[in-house]
Parts: sequence; C-alpha cells; structure tokens
Amino acid sequence: MPAPPALGMAVEPPAGLSSAARPASPRAAGAPTRGTLLTADRIITLGRGRTRARAMVIRGSRVVWVGDDEANAPPYRSRLDLDGCVIGPAFVDAHAHLTMSGLSLCGLDLSGVSSGEELLRAVATYAGQHTGRVIWGHGLDPYRFPDALPDPDALSRAAPGQAVYLSRVDGHAGLIDRTTLAAAPLARAEGIELSDAGPTGVIRREANHVVRRWSVGAMSEVELAEARRTATRQAASLGIASVHEMGGPDIMGLSDFDAWVTGQWPVEVVPYWSSLEIDVPLERDLRHVGGDVLLDGSLGAHTAALLAPYADAPAVSGHLEYDDETLTRWFLDATRAGLQTGVHAVGDAALSQVVRCWRAVADHLDAHGHEDAIPRGRHRIEHAEVVTPTLLDDIADLGLLISAQPGTEARWGGAGGMYGARLGPDRAAWTNPFRALADRGISIAFGSDATVFPMDPWGIIHAAEHHPEPRHSVGRMEAVSMSTLGGRTAARQDRFAGIVRAGMRADLAVFEGDPYAADDPRGARCVLTVVHGRVSHGDAPLPPAPGN
Repeated sequence: MPAPPALGMAVEPPAGLSSAARPASPRAAGAPTRGTLLTADRIITLGRGRTRARAMVIRGSRVVWVGDDEANAPPYRSRLDLDGCVIGPAFVDAHAHLTMSGLSLCGLDLSGVSSGEELLRAVATYAGQHTGRVIWGHGLDPYRFPDALPDPDALSRAAPGQAVYLSRVDGHAGLIDRTTLAAAPLARAEGIELSDAGPTGVIRREANHVVRRWSVGAMSEVELAEARRTATRQAASLGIASVHEMGGPDIMGLSDFDAWVTGQWPVEVVPYWSSLEIDVPLERDLRHVGGDVLLDGSLGAHTAALLAPYADAPAVSGHLEYDDETLTRWFLDATRAGLQTGVHAVGDAALSQVVRCWRAVADHLDAHGHEDAIPRGRHRIEHAEVVTPTLLDDIADLGLLISAQPGTEARWGGAGGMYGARLGPDRAAWTNPFRALADRGISIAFGSDATVFPMDPWGIIHAAEHHPEPRHSVGRMEAVSMSTLGGRTAARQDRFAGIVRAGMRADLAVFEGDPYAADDPRGARCVLTVVHGRVSHGDAPLPPAPGN
C-alpha cells in the first residue's frame, strides 16, 4: 500500500499529472463538465442503505454520487486519490465557546498548572511577554492543588499594571487580582468569596459574569478577531465542519455574537444566543434561542443545582437561576415563535426543573391541539450530567435532545474523581449515562464545551466508548454518529447534511489510516476537511473555504 499523504497534502496522482489536471472520466472526454472524484481506501457514509464505498463525486456544495466502482461515476473534471486514507462525514462540535477557545490557544493556558505556586509563575511569565490590558487565563482546575490559591495581592504583584482574570476550567468561577477587584463594576455583584481578611479573589455566579464582560470590553478587537480566526482554523484542522457557538450576554457579549453571525469562516458556525431575549435571534433571522442559558452552574464550583446536598459540602445544594414561571413562559413563547430552545442544566434539580416546565408547556399545547410541537422543536438540554432513571424517562417522553460532553466523564469521573467527591458514589454512578440515554431513544449530540476541554473529536469518541462506568459506554460507530449526525439533528440540519449520500451537502473529513477501526483513534491525523464542497483544511482540486 502506498504511504499515506502528508498532513494537508493531496496524494500525487499517477502519470505525472496534478490532481486538478487529471482528465475527466472517459465517457465525458472532450465535454464541458464540472465536479471532482474522490477515491479512498473506504468511505464511511453513516447512511441506512450503502454504509461503505470507495469513491464519490462532488459538484458545487453537494455530493452527487457515491459508489464502489469509479467507472460508474457521473462525469467529473478532476480527481483526488486518497490512498491509505478513509473519508467520513465531517464532525460537528455541538457545544463550544469559540472566541474563548481562541483566546486560550493564543494566550495563557492553565490546564497544566498543578499548584498555586506554579500558577503565580505562569501568570508572571505570561505578563512579562504580553502587554495587553488584561491577562486572560483559562483552564484553572485547583481541585487537586496541594497548596492554596494565590490571593489578589499576589496576583497583582505577578502582573503589575495589568488586570488578571483566570477562569476556572468550566467557566463557572474565576480568580482575579486586586486591580480587577478595584476596576470591575462589582459593587453590587453577588458571588465574591470573602474571608476575614476581605475578598479572596475567587468569584462565582453574578460576579464571574460581570468580570468576564468587563475583561472582554478591555480587550482590543484585534485580539478578539485573531482569537476567532485561530479557533476556526483549529476546528477545521481536526475534521470539524460545523461548530455550535454558545455566545451570550454573560459569555462574550453581543458584539462577539454578531461577529460570528455575520463573519465568513473556514467552518460553519451555528450561533446560539444564551439568553431569554427572543428578539436577538429573531432580528438576526436565526431559528433558535438560548443554548447555554444557565439554569444552574457546575459541579466543580458547587453551583450546579442538586436535589440533595453536595457530599463534600453538606450545607450546599447549588442554585437555580430562574423560577418555574419565568422558564415556562420562555419555553412557551419560543415554541409559539417556532424557535428551538437550549438550556444549560447540569444537576438533577436543574434537570427536574426543565422537565416540570416543559410538562406545563405540553399541557397548554395539548389543550390547544398542538401535541407534537415540543418534539418537532428538538429542544436542547446542554450537559445533563447528573441524571436519574426517572429523569431519563421524562426526557424521552417529552422528546428533548441532550447535548453532552464525554470529556467531562473522562476527566472527572471514575474512582477518586471530582464527580465522586462532589456527589458520593451512588449519584456519581449515574453521571453522563450515554448508553441509557441512547437506549431510551433520546437524541444525543456530542461536543467539547471548548474551552473546558479542547476540541478533539476522536478524544470525545474514545471517552464515550470508555466511560468509567462501563454500562454507560457506547460503541465506536454510535459515538461517531453522535459526533456527526447528532450535531446535525441538534441544529435541525439532518435533512440536508450529515450522511455521505448523493444530494447531501459535501461536509467531509479525511483521515490517515482508519481511525474508525483502530484500537485507539485518538491522535488520528486529518488530511482534508471539506465544508460546503470547499476546502477548509488541506489540499484538493476544490474551491477554498473562506478564511483558508
């Protein structure tokens, strides 16, 4: 077998001709035509009829033919032979924060920091090399730190003249310095942690939202634009064709959201406005509202809403951010407007609230002859980490969709993990039950929640296959489907995108070797990513995608 192609390079065709110069199929010789033939060791279609093939033809933004024998292909102008590679549907990251992800890729990544002392050194080193007004760090996870977090004065000494905002890995808490405490509008904000000596620098809930907004406002548009470009190029290089961007007033703000709505990117960006404001998406001709609307917080920050107290903090049960009346009215208004909704619900108390409120909406709609309105809306629950068997039945009965992040289980699940510490063994045994969700017919879309975890489709698939609680694992191709078709279903795109079939949109990812069959697919190298029939990563005789 020929050696696989180098990263991002098309395989050289025989007879000394470039792939773009190869003649058209014999029966089309001399006739004007268009289209590109792709061949590979195999093509994974995820379709219900033909599940595998070896060749396909793309014209414009669509696949027009898939088969085994290229002699049966319709006329085409050029070809690309991808020996040693497999073509499959491009991935969808169904939950990400792209601008923040780009800031982390360009800036201060704290994911490898393992102590308070090391954290101070990282901040000081970064501050000495960067002159921006704000030091924005992400990935802080002090769960296993052997020492205390630095206080606000220590952080100010590490970055003199600059404000410091260090986001916890899940984004639901942060650590700030004395400069930020004085400059950010925190006078009436709830969530500032206090000790006998004053603020500790730890912020949660409202205070965390205020500082995040203030920090973004202090950054230059040049910094933010570069972060957006970096994040989308990174996604394309991983075989991701579509990302569901979870923006909002408490995340990166309206100007950043509008940049995603109106910008041209190498991957498709599906923007969700994480707020109860229905006018914002309607004014932008979007078909969905919410996304990451926070009904609660995170387990790591002790802010996820639980029905029983935290095992390691018996006086704490987390917080619900909205009352039932407000949430029910929003669900009903969005459904009447034909909008899909999405809400962030981690704990079982938050998930119970989602079920209660949708039940109330269902009763109202049923009384007015609209029994199928909720399932047709494909309304989303983001995260759904602490689930019980009863909740599973309710979610399935209502026809709700789960947008899940298997990386959380890989990092925080299992013996000695954060889930066990926060929840105790009984509840921790029912976190992220992918197998049980799938067996009840609940649609699942996988994502990264970048920057909580990096965008890494094969890592997500591996994590779903190897759940610490084996009964909750799913198989390889199930996980692939949840990472591709799942996102298309969640975005209500599955009629025209997702599977590799004639008539569907040409969103494809090509990988060296065969990660679909490998013992461990992590690290598989993406050779080519095609989005809407255009090249967003790699080389092929196809038009380039915007930004590539």
